[in-house]
Amino acid sequence: MYISKKLGILSWFATCLYFLIEPFFILTSAAPYSFLNHAMSDLGVTSCGNYTYSIAPHEICFPHHFWMNALFIINGLTLSIGILYISQNLKNTKINRLATAFILILALGNIASGFIPADINLFWHSILAQIGMVTVLAGLWIYASSLKSGKYWTYSCLVSLLVILILIMFIFFIPMPTGLLQRLFYLVIFIWGTVLFFILSK
Repeated sequence: MYISKKLGILSWFATCLYFLIEPFFILTSAAPYSFLNHAMSDLGVTSCGNYTYSIAPHEICFPHHFWMNALFIINGLTLSIGILYISQNLKNTKINRLATAFILILALGNIASGFIPADINLFWHSILAQIGMVTVLAGLWIYASSLKSGKYWTYSCLVSLLVILILIMFIFFIPMPTGLLQRLFYLVIFIWGTVLFFILSK
């Protein structure tokens, strides 16, 4: 499947638009919502109340959860297209195809999260996203090793993601802004792909 340059840049811009659209959904919340402390998944929860899913003791109520879940799915699709475009700039080897699959798991996690809200089934809602947050590190490392242009940019993003992931792993021991860390992780991925697109275009 060949992805044109125009579709490649459109997909990365559309992916980054998530962070411009999300605040509007947050403003529609019928319950207090903290951008810093509450998970992105809360925005797609289909029921109202406390403990709508097992690890969310706080009150959740989003009237427009259907459209938020649609946004998760669209974001995962545009991210997938963007990743596949970048993969076309690498040699078609088994290790590079494996790296692409590793990064795509994160995008597929977004799609799964939209189809299966956290209050419907938390395990299937989050499992691909959680696995993807680990495999994307291996994918970026392989990409950085293979890229002629954008190598050091990819390495720097990889280090940023590793630091954020380590902080996320410590939230059970040290109080930290969980929602912010989760958003930073995805933001680094989105910016990595968008900037790398322009680097490769040169």
